[in-house]
Amino acid sequence: MFITDVFDSMTASRAWYDKVHLADGTGRNLYLSQTLGGNSVSAVVADQTSRPEAGNCITVTLKTQSTFYQPAPFYTAQNFLIFRHENLDADSGLFLVTTMRNAMGKFSWGYGVSMARLEKTRIMVPVVTDASGEDVVDWDGMSAYGHALRVRAERAIAPVIGAPS
Repeated sequence: MFITDVFDSMTASRAWYDKVHLADGTGRNLYLSQTLGGNSVSAVVADQTSRPEAGNCITVTLKTQSTFYQPAPFYTAQNFLIFRHENLDADSGLFLVTTMRNAMGKFSWGYGVSMARLEKTRIMVPVVTDASGEDVVDWDGMSAYGHALRVRAERAIAPVIGAPS
């Protein structure tokens, strides 16, 4: 399916700040930058002049094609796209991040991510046929599969970190 068929919205971040212009103080808001790791989180910052972006979304950086599920509210650096759907949750989000990262492999510095290019990008998602005979995203199946994968991963690392299984 095209990415635009999977998500309700795909927009640029409206709560972006250059890091040097962030308001001082302690806070509880995540600040995302163009990093490839750590869920793109580069700092925890105070409230800024605008409200942070709501969590429960997927973010993609235009420069590095970093793709992450964001559970909590956040501010961003420039050039972040935000993907939302009313049925998105942490489990389906982790599944979608994986399939979106595979699709991002075709982008690079010379052929970077853009809104127009993403609108033409297909990703692999589970589908079901609805009552009218149309293929639609299987959000329940995606969440169940994402949850099963997360449980399996948590059980696999529990002996390593000493957590109860």
